[in-house]
Amino acid sequence: MMSIFGAILPRFVLLVGWFNDPAAWEAVFDSGVVLLGGFLFFPWTTLIYGMVESNGLSIVNVIFLIAAIAIDLGTWGLGFFAARQQVSNYRGT
Repeated sequence: MMSIFGAILPRFVLLVGWFNDPAAWEAVFDSGVVLLGGFLFFPWTTLIYGMVESNGLSIVNVIFLIAAIAIDLGTWGLGFFAARQQVSNYRGT
């Protein structure tokens, strides 16, 4: 349940934020392609960067960005290791 919440929440917040003020999100990300790529592959990093970019990159904002990158990479890494474990346990007949 927590993994579903963690996967859906940043995408939902990005969609709501974009529907409410698309000009602000397009000002942060120069093209819609970058925003779409972030939405699909790095949602936490995209969300945090969109929030902290207007304030500049202070040390606290950099810490938040590093944490968001770690969460996104952890999501990809956990999926890789889970699939690897399932494949290695398969013995076939």
